[in-house]
Amino acid sequence: MRVYLGATLDDLDSSDGLTARPARAVTDSLRQALGADADEEMAEYAALVLAAEDSLRLLADGAPLRRVVAAADVPDTAATPGEELARVHVPDLAWTDVVSFHVDSGEADVRHLLERAVAGEAQAIGAVGEEDLLWYDVTERGTLLGER
Repeated sequence: MRVYLGATLDDLDSSDGLTARPARAVTDSLRQALGADADEEMAEYAALVLAAEDSLRLLADGAPLRRVVAAADVPDTAATPGEELARVHVPDLAWTDVVSFHVDSGEADVRHLLERAVAGEAQAIGAVGEEDLLWYDVTERGTLLGER
């Protein structure tokens, strides 16, 4: 099962991997919410967007202002269903489980928008949702850490 974990750049600093946390995945509830016309790619994108919203909430704790979503493959039995839409809970994950990162641009205007969103500005929160995340291979973790 592909899972999407909201994270921060600081989370990428661990040599062991990501700690256990809530994540998002294509679940029956997500498929139902999207409707019969939604294909698997659309459902995976929806799970990624929800994980990006999770990451935004993590930035309120003083992390560097870039949303991070880690995409990982886990056995179906490792992800336990949660209460929220597309929510699953996953155990600690090694970096070998992670396949990619999806991260905000480091541009000043994006950081300013994130700063306003973290402060709770409704218009900025909506605008952040329109920002595309950049794709990074898992082997680029060191590059991302250098951009903190």
